[in-house]
Amino acid sequence: MANMIYVTIKGESQGLISQGCSTLDSIGNRYQNGFENKIMVLQFNHGLTVAQHVNYQPVNFIKLLDKSSPLLMIAAANREKLELTFDIYRTSSIGSQELFYSILLTGARICDLNVNYPHVINDNNGQPEEVVSVQYANITCRHHMAGTSGYCIWDEMVY
Repeated sequence: MANMIYVTIKGESQGLISQGCSTLDSIGNRYQNGFENKIMVLQFNHGLTVAQHVNYQPVNFIKLLDKSSPLLMIAAANREKLELTFDIYRTSSIGSQELFYSILLTGARICDLNVNYPHVINDNNGQPEEVVSVQYANITCRHHMAGTSGYCIWDEMVY
């Protein structure tokens, strides 16, 4: 099974956008006890390329359509500055979930937002999903268990 990832999103003007996103009202029977104010991330990717200079790629993640979806649309339309914290959990040696890695994005803005609704005949078990791409000013990665961390500043970010 893949590691569980949750994101907490705070907006400069909207406040805690992820508040109540993993509740029964927000995502139905997929709700997550203990993670009510976080958004369940179904897929996450990020990268950078290095030639002469470092080229940071946007962070892309997929999430269920939930109560944050309209708020993210507002944040994208208003170019609201965001802070996103991705918490990645793994199974510990005793079988419980433990937070082992975090990625913090600050000075972030949504640069692409798409909603995908599955085909009702070909994919009748599918759920509506939202694909979010975020550019950021700063990124900090932390491995909690190993005690390592690093950060980068995307100082040539163009809005």
